[in-house]
Amino acid sequence: MQRDLVDKAIVQQVNKGSEQAFAELYKAYYAYLNAVAIYYLQDKEVAQEVVDDVFLNVWEKRENLVFPIHYYLVRSVQNGCLNYIRSQRALQTALDGHRDEVLFFLEEHILSTSTPLEDVELKETEAEIRRVVDNLPVKMRAVFEAYFYDGKSAEEIAEEMNLSVNTIRVQIKNALDKLKQSLKHLLFIIFFI
Repeated sequence: MQRDLVDKAIVQQVNKGSEQAFAELYKAYYAYLNAVAIYYLQDKEVAQEVVDDVFLNVWEKRENLVFPIHYYLVRSVQNGCLNYIRSQRALQTALDGHRDEVLFFLEEHILSTSTPLEDVELKETEAEIRRVVDNLPVKMRAVFEAYFYDGKSAEEIAEEMNLSVNTIRVQIKNALDKLKQSLKHLLFIIFFI
């Protein structure tokens, strides 16, 4: 069983505000309390901070100190270690939450953006589609471009070209058939696009 490293007179002098008595108390216990804190925290610097905080608290509440003081000091260090561990856990929880947000953002970014290689492939595919569209008969190409590139309805195109809606629909179907035939090697990609 550990005995007090200071006598009752030192504690009583600390009660009265004696800085010299407090210095003796500090000198007698500092290394021992550091060893206790290091045992729990496995970090010398943090352990020193905990012990320094304990001594600061002892000085602030010096009027209430009672002898024997050993177990009070050890318990104060243990509580300081617990408070540090709890604060680190709370901080880690907050950091984990932020890390999860960052990871979610990165996942969304990866899913929503293409790689430079995909951009090149897409441009090549679009260029190949454009070549096939450019080789369609003139009237069929005009209908196809108005429908797919300009977003006009079959009725709007029919009115502009002074043709029947059925003729426009047939032209669109024939254009799609020609595209499908010419681009069958890209059919999956075109469907995906």
